[in-house]
Amino acid sequence: MNVRAFPLRWPALVAIVVATVLLTPASAGAKKPPVGGGGFSTTSTYVKNYADVLNGAEYSLTPEDVQATPDGGWTALALTSNGPSWLVKASAVGAPQWQEEVGCLNGAPGDYADEVSLQQTSDGGYVLAGGTIGCGSGSDCPELSGLQCGLIERLTSAGAVVWARVYSAGADGTGIWQIRQTSDGGFVAVGTATDVNHHTGALILKLDGLGNVQWQRELGPTGTNQAYFYGVQQTADGGYVAAGELDTGTNSSYGLPWISVLAVKFDASGNVSWQRSFNDSGPTGVTATEHVNAIVQTSDGGYALGGDWNSATYPGTCCQGALLLKLTSAGAIQWQQAYSGGVDCSLGYGCIGGSVYSLHQTADGSYLLAGDSNVELGAEAPLVPWLAKVDSSGALVWQENDYQSLPSTGAPLSEYFASSTLTATGPLAIGSTENYAIGRNELLGVQTDPNGNVGTCSQIHPASALSATNPGLAPLAPGLTTTSSTVSQSSSPAQVRATTGTATANQC
Repeated sequence: MNVRAFPLRWPALVAIVVATVLLTPASAGAKKPPVGGGGFSTTSTYVKNYADVLNGAEYSLTPEDVQATPDGGWTALALTSNGPSWLVKASAVGAPQWQEEVGCLNGAPGDYADEVSLQQTSDGGYVLAGGTIGCGSGSDCPELSGLQCGLIERLTSAGAVVWARVYSAGADGTGIWQIRQTSDGGFVAVGTATDVNHHTGALILKLDGLGNVQWQRELGPTGTNQAYFYGVQQTADGGYVAAGELDTGTNSSYGLPWISVLAVKFDASGNVSWQRSFNDSGPTGVTATEHVNAIVQTSDGGYALGGDWNSATYPGTCCQGALLLKLTSAGAIQWQQAYSGGVDCSLGYGCIGGSVYSLHQTADGSYLLAGDSNVELGAEAPLVPWLAKVDSSGALVWQENDYQSLPSTGAPLSEYFASSTLTATGPLAIGSTENYAIGRNELLGVQTDPNGNVGTCSQIHPASALSATNPGLAPLAPGLTTTSSTVSQSSSPAQVRATTGTATANQC
């Protein structure tokens, strides 16, 4: 089972579990005790598990994001089963330096605050973004209303809260999927806004350094078209590019909606320079579903988008795969690749695939992909964490599955990589794995060398034989209208509390 968290989005051919949380009190600005030891080695490549332990109890984690830090280490963000989000700062060898729970710690039953995006800021602090219900956030996100608001929190380098804001852009809810710092010291954030008719539009917010809205734009909904933004980046010309998905309101014969790729370029003032959409198409319209999880600007001034693709046949048969789409600077398709395979795929059925959740261009012009793929184990094909490198045209250079196995059966305990980053050592990816002995999900951290190696670690497995294929996406006219309605905002009483350490040490 693949787990993706708040705000809710369409699953990539697998089930989504959204954490339901019950928040408990804590004091703000709690000082974090030093942690470490636990058998953590000093090697530069490693596979380790990390756990949220509070007052002697361990809580399950859902990984969300990871960022490399200038000291050679990294900071990761996850959701917890006991309510708030969780941050862990690790050194260059993966030893935890501090960790804390952060967010809404004093809400009523049914309140929550889930952060799903993390970035280290230029001053060494952090900015988090996601969504919240209630949690004492005033009239913009009142208690017991059930209204979902966007949430942004600014932290110091030690994890203390500087400020926290909630944002309401839609009468029926607002969520933020990604936030990035901008060159002026402010932020750009993207997500969704849902109107009173339960129609959803793609939202982009430009904020100053204190979280105040400078401008906002919403694309759609238009008629039956609904739009979603899941990734954003400031571009070299000072503008912004955002990517996500377009739902035109048409369904397959199996009742599942066809979803198309959406990419939009904005200038520095938030005006739309171009909007593009892509899908397979036939005589009666679109014939496939794509999900988009990541976008980066590439060294040639174009863009790369990562996600997944599923063709017109029933999900799980043929054809599907992790998707990498390369666009020019004007938003035209330059090349496209889907990564699929399986012992029966050449016969037109039984193809296995996966999804790209995280995407980076490397210094040599290649791309690092992190997400999940199927591994063929007899008659089963469970999803497991997948890490791959492809060259500048999308051809596979290397790929691997990184997972723990249950000793008694060999069944995978790890499920997917939610995010990745590039460190001085090589790719670092975080995912979800199960501590089978106690029935808790923990954070899986895998630091490889540039070629995906972790010594002779038994948790690094050859990937099932995936190959690159052209999914045949063609341009569509999204036709989304743009509005700049007012976004209301107010302070949120975010707090932090220290956690005591990791429950498990080295795996490799």
